[in-house]
Amino acid sequence: MLNNESGRSMIEMLGVLAIIGVMTVGGLNVIGRSRQMHELSQLVAEVSKVAMTSKKLACDYDDAYGSYTMFLYKSEAYSDELDYENGKFIGPMDSEITIDGDLSTFEVSVAGLNSDACIQLAGNDWGKTGTNGFLGVCVGSGECSPSSDEQWELDEASSSCGENSTVKLKYKACTN
Repeated sequence: MLNNESGRSMIEMLGVLAIIGVMTVGGLNVIGRSRQMHELSQLVAEVSKVAMTSKKLACDYDDAYGSYTMFLYKSEAYSDELDYENGKFIGPMDSEITIDGDLSTFEVSVAGLNSDACIQLAGNDWGKTGTNGFLGVCVGSGECSPSSDEQWELDEASSSCGENSTVKLKYKACTN
């Protein structure tokens, strides 16, 4: 007597399910990395916008505002992608962005960065040091405050990145 069963055995079905599971986990990993890269790109774009806006408005800054951050907030000269809370902007990846300085120089400080975001910001091409008002970059886990005339080196900055890092970009302010 012949058995003409055309179905699959339980072992074959379990093998197929295992393969689908492995492919799903791999796909989720790729999606997660893509999402993180997108957030990093957004962070770099937002920091760049804040720096350029601060540079454009620097000659209008008045100490009565208390800080560049408050000046940008009151002027409504910041991106809709940023939220303002407690004297700082909250950006992509929950980073805290503040701007401090005077009419001669200002610093865009981005705090609360993970190692990857820190390296991305510190190693980004913000412009050649000394051109377009860019003076340099500083990285630290807390405060990093070189003197106002010291130039920071990009290659040294990214090697200082770690968890919960702060990246500061320094610019000339009012050049009129």
